[in-house]
Amino acid sequence: MRKLQLVLVAAMLVGGASVAAAQEPQPQGQRRGRPDMMAMVMQGITLTADQQTKVDTIAKKYGDQLTALRADQSMDRETRMAKSRDLRTKQQEEVKALLTDDQKKVFEKNVTDLQAQMQQGGGRPPR
Repeated sequence: MRKLQLVLVAAMLVGGASVAAAQEPQPQGQRRGRPDMMAMVMQGITLTADQQTKVDTIAKKYGDQLTALRADQSMDRETRMAKSRDLRTKQQEEVKALLTDDQKKVFEKNVTDLQAQMQQGGGRPPR
């Protein structure tokens, strides 16, 4: 009887953990199966606490706008993609304005590298 209780408790814990994991929200700006492009362009850049707070605010603002744009079915795919590119460009410009000259060099290299990877991969960043 004791073994059965232990097995049932273990099964409930495993089941509860999988439900909790499934309910965890996606990180801001990241869609299932796709890397977060902002994280990719910020790779190798160490931000101050103040810069990080400002970057997080910018990422949330544009992430919310991009989510709303993806949900908007009133426009065709090409129009949505063009607006999405425009929003990402504005986001990058706002973030870049917060960076030091050395950080901007790394940021620009990361953007260039990401664009090259996307062109080689048929428009999708590598996984």
